[in-house]
Amino acid sequence: MARLTQLMLSEPLGARRSLVEAFALEILVIAMGVAGPYALKLLIDMLAGPSESRLYLFVTVMLFVGCWAGASILETARLSCTAKMVDALARHYTIRALAAALPEITAARDSRSGRVPGMLERLPYSLTLVVEGLIWRLGPVILQALASLVVIAGLIRPRYVLILALTLVGFLVATWLGARRHRVHAEATNAAASHVSRTIGDIVRNARRVVLNGALDRELLHTGAALGAKRHAAAGMYRSLTLMAALQFCVVGLGLVALLLLAALDVGQGRMSAGDFVLLQTYAFRLTVPLSSLGYILAQAGVAIANIRDVLTFSTVDAMETASKPHPTDRADLSVENVSFRYGEGMPGVAGISVHVPAGSFVAIVGPNGSGKSTLAQLLAGVLEHSSGRIAVGGIDIATIPWADRHRHILYAPQFIGLFNRSLRENILYPPANQAIGDVEELLHLWRFHEPGRPIDFEMELGEQGERLSGGQVQKLELARLAGVDVPVLILDESTSALDPRSEANAIAKLRGRAGEATTLIMITHRLATAQAADQVLFMEGGRLVGSGKHRELMDRHRSYRQLWLEERSAKLPDGQWPDQKRLS
Repeated sequence: MARLTQLMLSEPLGARRSLVEAFALEILVIAMGVAGPYALKLLIDMLAGPSESRLYLFVTVMLFVGCWAGASILETARLSCTAKMVDALARHYTIRALAAALPEITAARDSRSGRVPGMLERLPYSLTLVVEGLIWRLGPVILQALASLVVIAGLIRPRYVLILALTLVGFLVATWLGARRHRVHAEATNAAASHVSRTIGDIVRNARRVVLNGALDRELLHTGAALGAKRHAAAGMYRSLTLMAALQFCVVGLGLVALLLLAALDVGQGRMSAGDFVLLQTYAFRLTVPLSSLGYILAQAGVAIANIRDVLTFSTVDAMETASKPHPTDRADLSVENVSFRYGEGMPGVAGISVHVPAGSFVAIVGPNGSGKSTLAQLLAGVLEHSSGRIAVGGIDIATIPWADRHRHILYAPQFIGLFNRSLRENILYPPANQAIGDVEELLHLWRFHEPGRPIDFEMELGEQGERLSGGQVQKLELARLAGVDVPVLILDESTSALDPRSEANAIAKLRGRAGEATTLIMITHRLATAQAADQVLFMEGGRLVGSGKHRELMDRHRSYRQLWLEERSAKLPDGQWPDQKRLS
């Protein structure tokens, strides 16, 4: 709460004016909350004593009613200020969390991509509970308590001030003790809620896989288990809340019993007027009634605070690095020095990779499945962080290049390309592409994006992940976009796997022709023609780079490389016919 308050006071957030207005309105609400019961005391004392003028009676009644109505109106106005502050906080933390989380998700191999949206969706509600329920509930109650105690001390015997003060202190102590225990359960409930969001999001994104494989009942059971775990965590949270509420109301109940019994005795013995008694009991209940709802607020705020804390773990990482950004050169060699990487215990990676790629080269990465080709490509692009060694483009270590600037040095296109649920035009001109739509249309016609003669509708909405396009169309769309990007190194991680050989050859030729010698093109391939055309072939096997050179050189030097292509070609020939080895070389 201290961090939220400090941020609300900061100038960059733009919520300082709303905070000042809300504070001023709350001061008026507190003043009316104190003045209203005092006006009621005057009215009762006037009715119990000698007759006063009608004007005095009218003024007293209007003061009481005005304080009651005015406090309600001002409280509503303050809610508007709170909404503006919550909106500013949510916008600030959402942007910062996304800035930090998206690069982390890019390189991660966990399910944060499903957790983060649910966490950010709950953020505005969580902030509202904390700002409105705690900051604007506890602070005013404490201020109103102090003001009430001052009035009581000036009108009634001091022992009532002491009893009321001890009651409030006891309530706060009970709340603090209960909140320490409640926090553990609240964090467990928030974790369970995040798991539910992640599970449901994962199932919805894979709806076709679930239904077409007849696994709907299985996934419903899986969802039910996640919801059951959330219900169990919530039950534990509410049990702890019940114990805290019992302790709180024992303290408050004892304080009110003592307060009202002593006051009743004083009224009976003439030491206190009826108006003073009403004033005392009104102040007591005006302070304890808001506190009585604090238990529910704490139940909700506990989960809200845990959710906000999760967002803050992202937001404290400033992805918008302010360090000086290295400027890429037009031509840049790529050097890899003894690079290794492992995904985890028992999971293979790559080890001891060293290679030099001259600027402007066309490089093919080949190897059997699971040999580490995609891992190497992602390491070269900086998507994965190597555990040892060094990767440099144009002499600049990619580990020192901020994520926001890395695309200016190396651009990486994965095999499975996710498009936005936007128009074809927006997807194909997505940054850092910089080209005329006419050039794009020419390329797509050349690569047979549609059957001949059919116009391309650039305003067509593509659906989630580009589901209205075929796999080949998605890859052609992405390659046409990349053709409009100037970058020293372009890495295609099987980004042509869904294309037919002719379309792939046309795409590679166009990419190389447009870039000339300015761009190094690196691609993972399973096609012999691509390897034959490459300036350099990197042959991966068992997570290691076992060969590097021209295709013909590797065919002569490496039996396993030659065998790879023999098996690849024989698998595509009918009746197991063995291909001519001369054609392979």
